Amino acid sequence: MIDLVCPTDAIEDLLASLLSTAPNEAVAVFLCHVYDTPKSLRRFLVREILGVPKEAYIEQCPDRVTVDPIFLARILKHARETGSSVMFVHTHPYSEWPMFSPVDDNGEKILMPVVLQRVPGRTHGAVVLGQRGFSARLHNQHPEHAESVDTMVLVGREIRREEKCVPDIRVDKAHDRNVRAFGDGQQKLQRMSVGVVGLGGIGSIVTEQLAHLGVGSLTLIDFDDLDITNLNRVAGASKADIGTPKVEVAKQHVKRISSRINVEAVHGSVLKESDARSLLDCDFVFCCTDSHGSRAVLNQLAYQYFIPVIDTGVRIDALDGTIISMAGRVQMLAPGLPCLACGNLLDAEEVRRDFLSDVQRKEDPYITGHRVPQPAIMSINGTVASLAVTMFLSATVGVPSPGRHLLYLIGESVVRRIGGDPASDCIVCSVRGSYARGDDWQMIWKP
Repeated sequence: MIDLVCPTDAIEDLLASLLSTAPNEAVAVFLCHVYDTPKSLRRFLVREILGVPKEAYIEQCPDRVTVDPIFLARILKHARETGSSVMFVHTHPYSEWPMFSPVDDNGEKILMPVVLQRVPGRTHGAVVLGQRGFSARLHNQHPEHAESVDTMVLVGREIRREEKCVPDIRVDKAHDRNVRAFGDGQQKLQRMSVGVVGLGGIGSIVTEQLAHLGVGSLTLIDFDDLDITNLNRVAGASKADIGTPKVEVAKQHVKRISSRINVEAVHGSVLKESDARSLLDCDFVFCCTDSHGSRAVLNQLAYQYFIPVIDTGVRIDALDGTIISMAGRVQMLAPGLPCLACGNLLDAEEVRRDFLSDVQRKEDPYITGHRVPQPAIMSINGTVASLAVTMFLSATVGVPSPGRHLLYLIGESVVRRIGGDPASDCIVCSVRGSYARGDDWQMIWKP
């Protein structure tokens, strides 16, 4: 399986611009980075979108387009220097679901050997865009043997999948009320794979809600075992589960709700690469951990691998059994949205501590004492979990709730929508940093 993954806003703007030249075709270029997931899905991440200026067109007609070779040579040089795969994009303006034409076939027979020679060691390809669909194919060392791209995924404030062949999935009667709310969105949910990191107070409730919604697959990650102090807030847990890994408690709870859901339980930490890479096969991830180290990993994963993440958190300040203040936060992390680093929401010292080994932590002169357990209330966790899942439904199946960063001011009984733009020089979410680099950029996880 092969996915072409694009930032939603940029593609929508590009398509509007290219189709404005109708009836003539128009051209653009994607520069992509590529990675393979543990389950053998290959994903091409669109890192740069290059337009073609008017003066670079030699020919622009309704059935063909030709671009100046000097302009193409500059693009190929840039691709070679940045280690990028090149995807040549053009339009068939009056087609809904376009197909490659004989003119396209002949053009690629001439163009692709040159591209493979100028930018070796990478897979390159071509994309045709229509009014609502696409066709795409890849060329490796043998240009005459093209490989079809199965899906175009648009990732941003909204997540959309344009698939060439969509399997018809039977919707269980148990989800009738979902269907009445968002129609075909139920089938989308049943085709989705969702990750949940942290199966404590918020994560266990998020997982429970996803199971009731009928998502197709869940990947659950937590290194911790259930203890008696968790029972006041972990959904589906009982005293009989004490000592059991939290991921197994959650898996059993999901299976009680629906035996059809595929559940992968990873008793480990996203700080470790071997555990975290299981998330690369997910369409969406929920961060429900209070560790700044794991939040830093998932923040980077959202932009480096174009896997959208919803980060959640609750803070309750209390003194001698009296609550002083309470707040919750839900933020979506995806291309076009600001990351946790932009908002100064990661504590660098806490991130550093989380990545220390036990031996290093004991030897570190800046670490003294132990972390004090924080107050936790299931109803507060449940509200934040519900805000997060509703945000997920808005991004994936169109539930009308546009906020992508929400602050729950509990003492004021208010949910406030937070604005903001990504920092243009951010080391995580801008093209100056890890944005769309896949495995070509070092993640911060442990080997």
